[in-house]
Amino acid sequence: MAIPVDEPGLQALVYGGAVLGGGGGGSLAAGLQSMRETLRVGMPRIVPLTALDDEAVIATLSVVGDPGTFAGFASGAGPFRRAVSLFESFSAHPVEGYIASEVGPLAVTYGLRDSAHTGVPVVDAPANGRAHPLFVMGSLGLHLRPRRMAEVVAVGGVPGTPKYLELALRANVMTAARILRERAARMRAPLAVVRNPLTVAVVRHHAAVGALGYAQRVGYVLLEELPRGPSAVLSNLGHLMGGSVLVTGRVSAVRVSGRGGFSVGMVGVRGKDGSDLEIPVCNEFMAVLRGRRSVAAFPDLVALFDLSTGLPLGSPEVRTNQRVAVFSVPKSRLLLGSPMEDRRLLRPIERLFRRRLVETA
Repeated sequence: MAIPVDEPGLQALVYGGAVLGGGGGGSLAAGLQSMRETLRVGMPRIVPLTALDDEAVIATLSVVGDPGTFAGFASGAGPFRRAVSLFESFSAHPVEGYIASEVGPLAVTYGLRDSAHTGVPVVDAPANGRAHPLFVMGSLGLHLRPRRMAEVVAVGGVPGTPKYLELALRANVMTAARILRERAARMRAPLAVVRNPLTVAVVRHHAAVGALGYAQRVGYVLLEELPRGPSAVLSNLGHLMGGSVLVTGRVSAVRVSGRGGFSVGMVGVRGKDGSDLEIPVCNEFMAVLRGRRSVAAFPDLVALFDLSTGLPLGSPEVRTNQRVAVFSVPKSRLLLGSPMEDRRLLRPIERLFRRRLVETA
């Protein structure tokens, strides 16, 4: 099914990405900026996976870094253009399409400007149908193949300064993830990354096929209901997504800071009913905790909606005393990439929190 790529269609895609980002995947402002830059270049192409032959090669586009450093970063800006150009010469495989590593408000625009410029399509099969904090979670199962060398190009920083980086490497995805995270943390700047050229047949087995189209449908509902207020937005998103509001109330505490290339910490919410919830943050909102019990836990989607605007919040945007609704969608109702089935990938995050994020039923 074709995805409309006119301004209303791309706007819906970005707003739907903001819901499915669960606090991560870039900011809504950056996603809208990237959309506008794309349309100034021309009309991009978003095609279904079925539009390409099984042996066609697709590469993944992603950004690595602490979301708190993403201000002003848009996927159409110089770093991605340079990374795509370098990847074309570095990779031994001619790339016939690009996929986003995840779904978030900026992430859904990865590759669109380059598509408008070159005609190479973005494919509706992102590596994951929600945002996630770890590089390997968007690596299409390659973390299970440690002897497989992945091709990776990363670009970031300000050209002409000591903190500018262009990096090309061949390594397994675990090694590549560690190197890129360390570099992004040291530079305190996000890195635009092109990686993992794989055939359509492999991508089909591991990706969240159709997740861009789903994000766009979510965005259409949000934008249609927004004039009616937050209650209408949340009610109709609940019907579409199979989600629900866990609590409404005020943000009682925000303890989030940059650590090792991540935004890590905790958000507290005091419900109108007097209940206290804790929401661990590792770029995304990772869980909803009531005492020692997990009400929701990654890869369940947890989104915080600002009740003054009706819009989902990115994790760096949460402020003490904000009126919010905590909205959750169980993982069974999401389009997810295959690494979301591997609970071992959560262990580094659980070590950051010093507690286990217990999966919900």
